[in-house]
Amino acid sequence: MNRFGDIDVSFKRLPPVYGYHAEKLVSLEKALQPIEAHINELPRFIKVAKDYCHFPSEHGLSHDQSAAVYIYTMEWGETTLYRVLNEALRAENRKALRIWFPYLKLFDTALDLLPTVKEVVWRGVPIDIVVNGKKISGYTEHESEDEIILRMGSRFLVKSDVLEQSNGSHLVHLIELGDNNDQPLASAMDPMHLSAVSSNTSTS
Repeated sequence: MNRFGDIDVSFKRLPPVYGYHAEKLVSLEKALQPIEAHINELPRFIKVAKDYCHFPSEHGLSHDQSAAVYIYTMEWGETTLYRVLNEALRAENRKALRIWFPYLKLFDTALDLLPTVKEVVWRGVPIDIVVNGKKISGYTEHESEDEIILRMGSRFLVKSDVLEQSNGSHLVHLIELGDNNDQPLASAMDPMHLSAVSSNTSTS
């Protein structure tokens, strides 16, 4: 399973992740030092990320910020960074996330500097209408791919009934929620996209 199909389907309602905003910005090596015990050969992959990441950056990312995005997109096995991070984000023990705070701070500040896009994007089999997606194309391990990442805490409404595909997969049409009164963010959609909202879901 790759990053685009790493989707957790559950009805758990987890508290939001907060507290990492207060962390100081540090190097990628220092940010991931608390994680070394959980990821085999992590220092080697950090070096790869710093050697091959997009830097200098026309968007103002530091070398460490660019490498933080790059290493998130790398694949190297069961302890690939994004897999271990996603497991931690989905766990009910939110205190266990504290070791990730320095990296989350570095990663999140990198996303702050990248362009925000307003367009329809595909993630695995679902389709998401994204308003606050961040364009990370050129900053990933796969430079030729046009890629958008959703910020932590993004929330969505399920727009219509789930469609089952012939290969056994399912198509889910989602609309991103805004911060005010849980209303869909409509600026990226034409009026016909705003009908038939049936139930809600959220991401952590």
